Parts: sequence; structure tokens; C-alpha cells
Amino acid sequence: MQKNYRDPNVNLSDLVKKIIDFFELEKFNNVTALKTETGFQVIAGDSDRYKMENDVSVDIKGNPDDFTISLTSCKEEKTNRTPMMLAQMFGLGYFYLKSVRSQEAMLKLETNFRKKIDNMIAQAREANHQEDKNMQPPATL
Repeated sequence: MQKNYRDPNVNLSDLVKKIIDFFELEKFNNVTALKTETGFQVIAGDSDRYKMENDVSVDIKGNPDDFTISLTSCKEEKTNRTPMMLAQMFGLGYFYLKSVRSQEAMLKLETNFRKKIDNMIAQAREANHQEDKNMQPPATL
């Protein structure tokens, strides 16, 4: 999932804190945030609520007026962890099913994350709009 936001004038470090809160609320383990050259990155480990095979990464790139948020699964280079004989005994069905369930969990997370981010951005826009109204001088008669 990747979405671009233009002209919301959002404090990106506050947005990162809210994203961390979202992942902690969704019971993700080992949530960390990093500042990168182009913005921020949040990495969340395994979750009790979402059964996924990989960690999740959120990249925020850009500036407060024009930024992109992307949610991706951190796919690790997988070596064949199960011996081929054991995999053939299970008919590879178990491992395939585990992968499909992980993909379904990622889709569910993307939906919930998208809703939460859109809500956060709308609240930030509303707060900025209210601040602009309060800063305008009163009209004189």
C-alpha cells in the first residue's frame, strides 16, 4: 500500500508517534522508528492479532506539505528451512496455507492502517484549519 498526501501540512514526527501507537495498540512486538535521509521508517515485528510471517515496514518520505506513506512486508531472504523430505511429506500444503494466511493478514492490516492514517491526516488538517482561524485578526467594522 502506498499513498501520497499533498498539502495537509502535517507534523511528520507527530504522525510517526501516532503510527507507533497504532502498532502497539494492534499488539505488534518490537516497534521501532528510524529517521532516514528522506523521512522516517517504522518497523514492527510479529503481532498477536495478525499472524504474519514477516515484519512490517512503514516508510514516510517527503515533507509536511507533500509526503508519501507506504506499508510493506519486510520479506527476508528465506533459505529452505525445512528439509525437502519433510516438505514433501506434508505435500507443501501446510507451508502454502501458512503463506496464504500471512498474505490475508497483511491485507487486513493494510485496510485497518489505511483507515487509521486517513483519520490521522484529517484530524491534523482540521487542527491546522482551526489554528489558521484563530490566528486571523478579527474583522473590523
